[in-house]
Amino acid sequence: MILVDGRASATIPADDPGLLLGWTAFDTLRCYGGVPFRLQAHLARLAASAVALDLTVPPAPLLTAEVARVAGPDHRIRITLTRGGRRIVDGAPIPPGTVGRHVSVARLSFEPPASLPGTVKHGSRLAWSLAARRAGVDEVLLVDRQGHVLEASRSCVMAVADGTLWTPPLDGRQLGSVTRAAMLDAAADAGLAVRQAPLPAALAVTELYLASTLKELSPVVQLDGAPGPGSGPVGAALHRAFRARVLRETAQGAAATW
Repeated sequence: MILVDGRASATIPADDPGLLLGWTAFDTLRCYGGVPFRLQAHLARLAASAVALDLTVPPAPLLTAEVARVAGPDHRIRITLTRGGRRIVDGAPIPPGTVGRHVSVARLSFEPPASLPGTVKHGSRLAWSLAARRAGVDEVLLVDRQGHVLEASRSCVMAVADGTLWTPPLDGRQLGSVTRAAMLDAAADAGLAVRQAPLPAALAVTELYLASTLKELSPVVQLDGAPGPGSGPVGAALHRAFRARVLRETAQGAAATW
């Protein structure tokens, strides 16, 4: 189901700057058993992105109610805010095989422009999508001038080196990933050693993953056209702990608010 300004039959004007210029903010979340996972964190991130882009921020209770209308047992929900003042809430089942699917990546030199800082989840993603398409990969790894991985084009990055889970720090150039935060909580649950530090793109790692709302934790099996590190025991333990945390949080959410 797709709602535009709360109506299932509404349309978007062709002159909306969101359509003409890509002037939008969006956020994607996931339902487990019909319950949105960490909804408030997603809404807070959406609001921050909207403010940074000079967009109207709808009241959180309004968005919460519209999310409830499109939620389903195993759905993804995308909320988009346009410069024309429209809000789009789109819910649909997640395709089978999305969670944990093997992914291919290529490295791309990148520095966030001042006009669109990495902390903002904006709709202007053509450059990354085009780079991935031309490289024949699922996503690109964004690498700064110092040779450190910032994030991927649709995911945060997690690697394993010397048995330690390693993820780039949030230094203002990356999106504050809700999944990243949940994975770090899960790592603490599982007693895994974690390092939040600059991740050299050339570092030899034994496991490499992209983490996102829909994929959860996906092993990188191809990197720059060569075999990637893929999965291993640390990632397996992390994913088990993540799923256990999801079950706890969504069960509590169902009892408390849904």
